[in-house]
Amino acid sequence: MRTLLAAAFLLLLVVPVAAHVAEDHPTLVIDTDVGLDDAVALAMALQLPGIDLAAIVAAEGAAGREQGMANLERLLAFFNRADVPLFAPAQTDAESQAPPFRASAEQFLRRALPEAAPPLGQPFAPRAYLREGKKTVILVLGPLTNLAAALRVQPEIRAGIEEVIVSGAGDPERSWNVGRDPEALAAVLASGLRVEFVDPGNAAQKPAEWSEEPFRLGPGTALGETFLRRLLEPEEMRRHYLEGRASFDDELAFLYYTDSAFFQETEEPGTFVPREARAAAEGIRRLLVRGRQAKPHAVLATGALPDALLQEDVRARRAAIVAKNGEEEWFAQVLASEMHEHLGAHSIIGVKMGVRAAELLNAPSHGLRVVSEAGAEPPASCLNDGLIVSTGATPGRGLFALSPQTPAAARASFEMNGRTITLALRTDYEERIRAEIAALLAEHTLESDAYWLGVRRLGLDIWENWHRLELFDVVDAE
Repeated sequence: MRTLLAAAFLLLLVVPVAAHVAEDHPTLVIDTDVGLDDAVALAMALQLPGIDLAAIVAAEGAAGREQGMANLERLLAFFNRADVPLFAPAQTDAESQAPPFRASAEQFLRRALPEAAPPLGQPFAPRAYLREGKKTVILVLGPLTNLAAALRVQPEIRAGIEEVIVSGAGDPERSWNVGRDPEALAAVLASGLRVEFVDPGNAAQKPAEWSEEPFRLGPGTALGETFLRRLLEPEEMRRHYLEGRASFDDELAFLYYTDSAFFQETEEPGTFVPREARAAAEGIRRLLVRGRQAKPHAVLATGALPDALLQEDVRARRAAIVAKNGEEEWFAQVLASEMHEHLGAHSIIGVKMGVRAAELLNAPSHGLRVVSEAGAEPPASCLNDGLIVSTGATPGRGLFALSPQTPAAARASFEMNGRTITLALRTDYEERIRAEIAALLAEHTLESDAYWLGVRRLGLDIWENWHRLELFDVVDAE
C-alpha cells in the first residue's frame, strides 16, 4: 500500500531508490509540533515528486503555538508551497509545560528560514484531516492532541482516514511524542482507526559521514538539501542534530510512509523499526536530494535508455554527464536535443535554465509559467526549445510565452504559486559561447559539416561541464 519507491533497501544491501513514483499513493496529512526532526521530514514531503499533501496541521509541543505556526509559514515559503493548507493547533483545556529544548529548537529553525512569510494559517478544523473523494494517511510527528480533538468533535471523519502513522513507539514511557499527551493516544486508539508506530529502535543512526566538511548529501540542487545545509550551518546546531540526536526520529516516519519495505514489524503488533541503519539513512538522504522535477513518462518506459539508442559521442560521455548533472537534466536534454535536431549551445542552456528554475521554485512538471526573452530568431531563440522541454511549460498548455522585449537575451522569468524569479545566462558564459562560435566561423562556413561538428562538440561540452548551479544570475522578483 505504501510502496512509493520501487526499489527497497534490504538488510545489508543498499541499492538506489528507483526514479518513478507510484500514482496510487494515498493522500497525506502531516500533523507536526515543528521540532527540528519534524522540519527535516517536512522538507522531504514538500519536495518529493508525487506526494499529494492535503494539509499540514500544527501541534503544540516541541514548538509553541505561535512560533510553530510562524515557522511552518516560513517553511512553506522556503519551499514555495503556498498551495498546501496550513491549520493552527486545536484549542484544548489542557495546559502543557514547555519542554526545555523549545527555545533553542524554535530559534535554530527560524534562523534557517526566510525572515518573513505571507500568513497562510487558518483555524483548526476536523476537515483538515480529509480530502474529498480520497482516503488520507495521517502522519503524526508530534502529540496526538489535534487528531483526538477532531475525533471528539466530529467522529465521522474516521471514514475518510485510511490509517494513522505515528512517529515513535506506542509506549508513552519510551516516546516523547505520545508521552506528551497520553490521553490523546488512548482516544485515537479507541476510535478504531488503524494506527502504526515507527520506532527508531536500535537501527536508526545518522551516518558518520554527515559530520564531515563540507556538508553535502548530493549535487546541492534540491531545496531539501539546501534547507538541511542551512539548518546545520551553526556549529552548535550541527552537533545537536548529528551528535546529540544521533538517531533519526520523525524522518523515519516519513520514510515509512514512502516505502514500508525499509522496515520490519516487531514483536509488538503495529510497531515497525528500520531493518538496517545504513539502508534507512541512505533512503532519507535520497529523499532530501530529490526535487519535484521528475517527469512522468507518457510513452517511454521508466528506466535508463539503452546505450544502443545513443550516438557514439553521447554514449561515451553519458556516465560523466549523469554524474555531474543528474538524471532529470539528462533525460530533458535527450528529449530537447532530439526535438531540436542538433546539440546546440542555446537549446542545452535552455534545458539547464528550466531545470534550475524548477528546482528554485520547487515546481513539478507543468507547474511553471514561463516568459522567455530569447525572441523568435535563432540562435538566441533556440533557448526556447530547451525551456519548453525541461519545464513542461508548453504553448499548448498555455504556460509558455515570448516577451516582446528587445534585444533578445538568454533570459526568462518563471512563476509558480504567485512567486516569480528571473534567470539570465551569466555574461562570462555568453561571451564564451560567442568566442567559440566566432572561432568556428573563422575557419568554416555555415554550410560546412566541420562547422556543425564543432557546434556539436561545444554542445556536448556545455551539457557535461557547464553546471546549472553556476550558469545563471538569479533575480528573485517577488
